[in-house]
Amino acid sequence: MSEPLILDVDIFTLPGRYWLTIAEKEDVAAVVDQLALFSNLIAPGSLAILEARPVLLSNLRAWENLILPRWYHHAESLSAHDALLRSILQQAEVDEEKVIAMLSCLPGHLDIGQRRVVALLRAAMQQAPVWVVEEEWLDWWEDARGRNPLLNKLHECIAPPPSLLLISLSAAPADYQVVQLVETVDE
Repeated sequence: MSEPLILDVDIFTLPGRYWLTIAEKEDVAAVVDQLALFSNLIAPGSLAILEARPVLLSNLRAWENLILPRWYHHAESLSAHDALLRSILQQAEVDEEKVIAMLSCLPGHLDIGQRRVVALLRAAMQQAPVWVVEEEWLDWWEDARGRNPLLNKLHECIAPPPSLLLISLSAAPADYQVVQLVETVDE
């Protein structure tokens, strides 16, 4: 996957539920990298990513991992971003202090579920119009909601963006539009 790739549908301007089937699990990172590169060229901050194993910078607390992308793309003070986070937590009616304590940890001290909650909060904070979601993340989201009160409350208050792109090894269900990768042409 060395050639620059884009999708055959402009998911950045055409809202919808899209499905991209890939051949190998190892291709996910390359596809995500290409989409992020492309999105940053046309509209920085327009893409949020929910990977099966969320990427968090290990030397930054979880709070910094979710606030800094928003701070980078939106010209507001860190306290304004912190207020947005607190607003999301209050709307979800979660134990705010418990979540803040989790967010004060370095990523190495978080389990995979907690890292995924951080990634979800980061996506919500970013307010990106497009989310790219690995199917494994979506499966976890659907399965864990019933067992994880925090996740269940967040699910109820965080609305998905106008465009959702699922990356999977399997075929698309009927309620998704199938998209394909196409190579870009250098002129």
